[in-house]
Amino acid sequence: MSYQHILVPVDGSSTAYAAVNQAAQLAKTYNSEVTILLVVTIDPFIGVEYVNAESQKEDAINHGRAMINEILQEAKQEFSTQGVEANTKIVEGQEIYKEIVKAASDINADLVVIGSHGRTGIKKLVLGSVAQKVLGEIHLPVLVVRA
Repeated sequence: MSYQHILVPVDGSSTAYAAVNQAAQLAKTYNSEVTILLVVTIDPFIGVEYVNAESQKEDAINHGRAMINEILQEAKQEFSTQGVEANTKIVEGQEIYKEIVKAASDINADLVVIGSHGRTGIKKLVLGSVAQKVLGEIHLPVLVVRA
């Protein structure tokens, strides 16, 4: 089996970078196209009305953009270091796993490589698992990498 297009969701965590490393190895093996995905979630309970001044709002937006770009550039650099060219994609949504599934469909990915924190017990119950939810929704292979 050969993978033509690999989707790699990242969030800046060490588990995401473990997935990047694994995806880079697969991409080299199969000469695959790679798309790095970052899902931006907007907290519905925090609105613009909580920011008092226009400058505070602009600072918050600029800080957020800088963090997003830094995460994507670090992931892209890791691929580059391993000799793999990667594209980046940013999407917005409330439920990260749904955005990952949609992005995989939109780009016609045939493999998703995703990191997992490996939470168990109460932490898993309370925090949930994006990787587990992706597995339950997607209809293509998923490689879950634990760091």
